[in-house]
Amino acid sequence: MPSSKASSGVKSDLKSAATSSNASSGTKRKRIPAIKFYAVRTGLKPGVYHSWSDCQDQIKGFKVKSFPTLTEAEAFVKATSPPKTPQAQKFYAVQSGRVPGVYTDWGEASQQITGWTKPKHKGFTTRAEAEAFVAAGPNAGGPVSNVSVELDNPAPDAVATPPPTKRQKKTSTQVLLKTDSAEDEAGAGTLPSDAEDGFDDRIILNPDNGKVVYKTEAQRTATKLHPTGNLKDPEKYMKIYTDGSSLGNQNKNACAGVGVFFGPSDSRNVSEPLAGPRQTNQRAELTAIQRALDIAPIDRPVEIITDSNYSINCVTVWFQKWRENNWINSSRKPVENKDLIEAIVTKIEMREQHCRVGTKFTWVKGHSSDPGNVAADHLAVNGARLALGQRGSS
Repeated sequence: MPSSKASSGVKSDLKSAATSSNASSGTKRKRIPAIKFYAVRTGLKPGVYHSWSDCQDQIKGFKVKSFPTLTEAEAFVKATSPPKTPQAQKFYAVQSGRVPGVYTDWGEASQQITGWTKPKHKGFTTRAEAEAFVAAGPNAGGPVSNVSVELDNPAPDAVATPPPTKRQKKTSTQVLLKTDSAEDEAGAGTLPSDAEDGFDDRIILNPDNGKVVYKTEAQRTATKLHPTGNLKDPEKYMKIYTDGSSLGNQNKNACAGVGVFFGPSDSRNVSEPLAGPRQTNQRAELTAIQRALDIAPIDRPVEIITDSNYSINCVTVWFQKWRENNWINSSRKPVENKDLIEAIVTKIEMREQHCRVGTKFTWVKGHSSDPGNVAADHLAVNGARLALGQRGSS
């Protein structure tokens, strides 16, 4: 029976194939890792990167964030907000205020407690909890006509206890009694009896969130520095004198030095040889300014006082046209000392953009009676002599 054997063989093959198919289908598939997009808003080269290694090269010292979608990453780079996920509704319970009750809008709720003595309010995630909080206490307190404070966000818990006034500190027998209602919110309570000019000196504006808060114990007891009235510079600019010197200037054997004067016996003063093969007076003058900006605090306004009109014009006026022309001057030649000028301008712009502090320049007549300029000149000359000595010993 050949046909029967053939049929049996076909069935066997089909069964084997089915078994193989089932085994194959039962194998677990490997999960493909989720794609991430790394968004660099501020960095060496802002943009969206697909690998972490590429992103790391751009973000040293800058902010970075990863997103699951390209749309959100691009929105972050463009400084726009990515699509927001729906947030759970909040209920703002006002137990003590103008109109006690439960509010779903903070703007409306804040109107009930702003300027109200001893307001009491709290945020909840459910209406039932909010209503229970409102029902827990009577409507205590009253309006305050001479205080008006706008709050950006609700305080989820009871506010901090205000510190005692100066008169309360002096009166040792006086006892402060706590009431059932919340203590005064910063800036919303009655003024202390020793307040001057209608101002409560127990409060301060928090620069991080813009809220009015009570001062900490350390802030209240800190020694306060008051101006003496003898300030010559009301903007409190740090004055730094700079100068450059080149012995044998414009000569191939010239030796130049750099001088930076912060003050008498100041450890930050600089007196050193000019680095590099080009030992010109102009490079020494520019290098002195660069060294001064490198040493000065980046968040402190600085006034550079120099007798070099060339240096001042380079970093305040001429550089703008040079930068537009790709650092080519009016004679269609590369700008001299571009490396120093560009470094100084970059430093000045960074101070202005990131720290909001100014850098101004003042010209003073060289070799005059100005003590700061004379000191900077001595430092620069000593630096040039040091360079000359190093050259002679080599």
